[in-house]
Amino acid sequence: MELLQLRYFKEAAETENFSAVAQKYMVPQPSISKTIKKLETELGVRLFDRNGKKISLNGNGKYFYDKISTALSHIDDGIHHFSTAKSTIVLYTQAGSRFVSLLSADYLTTHEKVFLSTVNYSSDLKNKYDFTFMQIQEDMSDYRYEELMQDEIVAVVSVDNPLSKREEISIRELKMTKFVGYYSSMNLRAFTDRYCREQGGFNPIVIFETHDGTALRYLIEKNRGIALLPKAYFEFQPSYKLKAVPLKEKTYRSLALAWDKTKILNEYEKEFISYTKDWFQKL
Repeated sequence: MELLQLRYFKEAAETENFSAVAQKYMVPQPSISKTIKKLETELGVRLFDRNGKKISLNGNGKYFYDKISTALSHIDDGIHHFSTAKSTIVLYTQAGSRFVSLLSADYLTTHEKVFLSTVNYSSDLKNKYDFTFMQIQEDMSDYRYEELMQDEIVAVVSVDNPLSKREEISIRELKMTKFVGYYSSMNLRAFTDRYCREQGGFNPIVIFETHDGTALRYLIEKNRGIALLPKAYFEFQPSYKLKAVPLKEKTYRSLALAWDKTKILNEYEKEFISYTKDWFQKL
């Protein structure tokens, strides 16, 4: 049994199309059929049901696929670990995007052999990124991570809002206040909504939701609402039209650099973790 046989089978199991496998590996379609047939002979079972030119994975095939797909994943991780050709680190930013942009710029000016790439949200991100910047959650069992900072949550208001004259605000005073915020599906918004419920006893009245920090700041400047935001994150782009007012009931968003707990780190990746920790300590 050869590694290439298993790769052909894995691809065929996922596509249920020998022609597609042949096209991907740039080999004649009959060679794929012959290789799969040889594999079935070695195992002593049929892995696919055949109906003319159509194939479908049967019970034996599904069982074998579950086993070999995991094995191939570990093999690929091992190859990746010792490969000197790969010098790209892929980042997925769930939180702290303003920090990550500046960190990336600083890193790239001093690390010519490594390129930082980013991946956007999709329904299936597994194994598509090396590191993620994220807000620490209650369950981090799928990750190994380094906590980078604790960022105090403050009320960001327009200078035209009477609240801007205050030195401190209790969250309980904001029960009937209009808020603007990030989408409820985003971790920061979920965190601040829970804070309002637990410390203020209310669900915030959110009149506008966005994923865009620029739009959020614009509406606050126009005094259309206030927002609960991380202080350091906000102060990275200060505005004379806005003021960050501390909250009496203190709470902090914890930002972390995380990666899959099964991931084997190469030397570039280990150095990136060290660089990132040092960068945040200097903020």
